[in-house]
Amino acid sequence: MVSDDKKIELDDNTITIRSITIDDTNTSKILRDIAENKREDFIKKAIIIGAIGLKNLYLAENVDYIEKEFKELLKNSESQSKDLRNALEREFRELLKNSEIQSKDIKNDLEKEFRDLLKSSESQSNTLLRSSENQAKDIWTNFEKGFKELLRDSENQSKDIQFMIEKQLDVENNQSSLGKMRLLFEDYFDKKKGKIGELLNPFEENSPIKKLKDEILGKIQELRDEVLKEKSKEEIIEKTSLKGANFEEVVLEQTEDFLSEYEDKCNTCGEILGRTNKIGDLIVDINGDENKRIVIECKDSLSYSHKKTIDEINDAIENRSAKFGIFLFKSQSQIPSALKPMKITNNYIVTSFDDYGLYFALRVARLFIEKNSESKEEIPIDKIQKVVEELQIKLLDFKNIQTKLTQIDNASSYIRENIDRLKKDLDEGLNSVKELIST
Repeated sequence: MVSDDKKIELDDNTITIRSITIDDTNTSKILRDIAENKREDFIKKAIIIGAIGLKNLYLAENVDYIEKEFKELLKNSESQSKDLRNALEREFRELLKNSEIQSKDIKNDLEKEFRDLLKSSESQSNTLLRSSENQAKDIWTNFEKGFKELLRDSENQSKDIQFMIEKQLDVENNQSSLGKMRLLFEDYFDKKKGKIGELLNPFEENSPIKKLKDEILGKIQELRDEVLKEKSKEEIIEKTSLKGANFEEVVLEQTEDFLSEYEDKCNTCGEILGRTNKIGDLIVDINGDENKRIVIECKDSLSYSHKKTIDEINDAIENRSAKFGIFLFKSQSQIPSALKPMKITNNYIVTSFDDYGLYFALRVARLFIEKNSESKEEIPIDKIQKVVEELQIKLLDFKNIQTKLTQIDNASSYIRENIDRLKKDLDEGLNSVKELIST
């Protein structure tokens, strides 16, 4: 039974690792670059490959250690033999010096003993050398045997790893990584039955490109209808003017059209005396309420100055008991330069009939009156005028829509041609990838 406080448990061919922290910046950076769902498999392979490498490193270190110890042993044996011989020679010389008076027999005996001693020491030294050599040979033989077994095991593991890598890189194997990628590409980019082909087919029912095409054509039809409607309005205005209708009648007709969605009352009053005179051509009572009245002064003239324009619209407001006034020139060129392109205040607007000026003036006038009746807060005139001017500029683009409709019709055929070209480029690119992988 394995204790719970062990961090590494070995069970036959299984290794279990718990709560081990590795404090290494490079290793942390490497693992961050690996997808989270692949990190565990990457760590397992790193441990296996690292263990094999470290084992080889330890064996190499052991061989160096044995060789070093063996050389040290030989060196010590030689040093001991030399020291012993030197010691015996010193003793012998000392003995001869001290025993010159002794007999030649004693000297011979000593020499004999000395020679025997030398032989004995040499024999012991040779025995020690032979023993050391035999031990070194045994150690080397065991090491060589173990190293060869390790090489065989490493070679087998390398073959297994090579087989695993080749298996994963086999494009023809549907279970390998590249095989699965090949199947995925074929599933999406096959010319006849690929999903991308179906999605980009403008004639395939329920395909996104078919829906986009239908939606574009529907929007084009809506734009056509809108353009034709606006064009017919312009033609009506032009024809009406040619038939002899004056500018006030055209403005009245357009005002009634613009305000048709409301319950406002619109009437001409240019021939009716007001409080003091007949200034003020049209009046609009918002929701039929005379207390929410707009007066419109229509002018088709180039003779109006800045002062004359302002004075006349103020007179029209007072004369017709209005809350707000619109001074409407027939064309933009008739507006005094100091008031161009339009002038908006809390009480009046100076604009022209061009570029839907009447439409914007009526909408802004209604908003001003409604706002003033509900609150006395100051209205940001400058910001409102800027927004209206931008809207008028943008509305000019609407006149160019009709000329662009034909181009949009032609765009669908252009899209089809480019989609076919795109599919062809994708197929060629994927074939190149396949060839690069196969080589």
